[in-house]
Amino acid sequence: MDLDSWLKEAKIVIEPLEAELIALNCLAPMGADRSWLVTHGDLPLDGTMEMDEMVARRMGGEPLAYVLGTKWFYGRKFVVNRDVLIPRPETESLIELVKTLDLPLRPRFLDVGTGSGCIGITLALEYPQSYVMATDLSTRALDMASSNDVIHEGRVDLLQSNLLRDLELEEDEKHFDVVVANLPYVSHDWEWIDEQALGYEPSKALFAHNNGLSMYQRFFKEIGHYEKAGKLWIDYVVIEADPCQHEALIKMAEKAALRFVKKDGFGLMFEDGWRYWWDEQTQDFVHKPQEVLDWELEHGVVHWLPEEVEREKRLGDW
Repeated sequence: MDLDSWLKEAKIVIEPLEAELIALNCLAPMGADRSWLVTHGDLPLDGTMEMDEMVARRMGGEPLAYVLGTKWFYGRKFVVNRDVLIPRPETESLIELVKTLDLPLRPRFLDVGTGSGCIGITLALEYPQSYVMATDLSTRALDMASSNDVIHEGRVDLLQSNLLRDLELEEDEKHFDVVVANLPYVSHDWEWIDEQALGYEPSKALFAHNNGLSMYQRFFKEIGHYEKAGKLWIDYVVIEADPCQHEALIKMAEKAALRFVKKDGFGLMFEDGWRYWWDEQTQDFVHKPQEVLDWELEHGVVHWLPEEVEREKRLGDW
C-alpha cells in the first residue's frame, strides 16, 4: 500500500482533513504542511498499524487533538493528553485582551488554572521580558504544562495551588500586572452541551456548579481576601466564560472591587478597584494618575480620595 491508497481508505471513515493530519503526524518531517502529502503520494508504506489505530480512535469519537497528541494555540503547537483541556480558539481572546493593555516593559503575569500551560506560555513568548507564574491544582496538568514550557523556551514558573490559596509570595513578588484565569465554567444543566463529546476531557477542568459559576465565585472571593490581607496586588484580571454568564460575572466581580473594562468573545477584562478613587466633581470613581499608582504600589498604601494625597504632600509624607 502506498500513501495515496491509505489516504483514500481513511477518508471514507473519517473527515478527509483529519486523515491527512494523521498521515502528516506519522510520516512527514517536522514542519511539513499538507503539500508534502501531494508530493509523496506514491510513498510505499511498510506498515500502517499506528495510523490505523489513530483512525480507529477518531472513529470512536476521541478528539483529534488527543489522537495526535498536539493542538495549535495562538500560532504555536502545544502537547496535550487527556489530563488537560484541549486549547480552544475562543481562549485566544484572553491573549488579545491582554495585548490591548499598556503594560510595563517587564510585566508580571499570573495564570490560574493553567492546564496545558497554553495561556501562560503564550504570554511569556508574546512578552519576552515578562515574568509568568502559572498554577494548577492537578499535578498531572502541571506535568503537561512543564513539558510545553520546555518546548517553548522554559520561561514559566509552575506551582501547584488550589486557586490562590497556596501562593506563598515574597514581599516584592505580591504584585501582578495581569491575572489570567480560564477556570471550569461549563454547566451540566446547559441543554446545548454535548457531554458525550466532552467525555474525553477532564471533567474537573470543565464543569462547575451554580450554572457553571461556582469556581469563579471562589476565585473572586479569594482575590478580595488576599488583597485585604495585603498579600496580593493586582492591576487587571482577565477571565474566560460563556457569554451567557458574562452579566452575572460582572456583578460578581464588582463585589470583589473589580471594575469591568471590556469583553472580547468569551473573554472578560476587569481592573482592580485600588486603581480608582472618588472624584467629587464628577461624583464617580475615576482612574488615579500614574504617579499615584506607582507610589501606592511602592509603599503598600491605598488612597481613596485625592485629598488624602494632598494632605500627605503638605505633611511631607509623600
